[in-house]
Amino acid sequence: MSRLDLHRDAARGRWFASGGQRGPHHPRCVLAPALLWLASLCAVAAPAFAQAPAPGANVAPNVAPNVDAVVQAGRWSEAEAGEGGYRVVVIGQGFEHVSTRVLAQWKADGGEDGQARIVHEAELVAPGSYSLAAPKLTPTASGVRVELRGVATYDSRRRVVCRFDLAPGGKVTVVRACGL
Repeated sequence: MSRLDLHRDAARGRWFASGGQRGPHHPRCVLAPALLWLASLCAVAAPAFAQAPAPGANVAPNVAPNVDAVVQAGRWSEAEAGEGGYRVVVIGQGFEHVSTRVLAQWKADGGEDGQARIVHEAELVAPGSYSLAAPKLTPTASGVRVELRGVATYDSRRRVVCRFDLAPGGKVTVVRACGL
């Protein structure tokens, strides 16, 4: 024997028995799709509002959206290229298995036009194998040491530590490779 529930059809002002089942005019059957639709609108709009910079915020106009970190440290000097600082750029790539590409750059100080320029660039870590955090740069007597920490892309239990030495002239020495 099923239990009979009495419900009021608010639009028509009538009471009806549902017999434990909900028909198409039941308030929950009408409101549920509308509430789900409203919730989906909020879920789509919320990230856009959360990521929008505040009015008057200092936003770097030339940084690509997939750049995760840019760290500068140390100084270099070359006879033909001038002088400048070392910079390491960490770029996130991928969708399902997000990996990291890491570039070392020798950035020359601004010239007569005031614009800095990249004199040398070297890829420290190719995309595909590792997901790395922002680098730690430590000035050394000959340049700068770059330390990267993270995990292997396809096995997040496998921790990774990489170390590189950067020197004037675009020279890179692998102190500890990422896969070791």
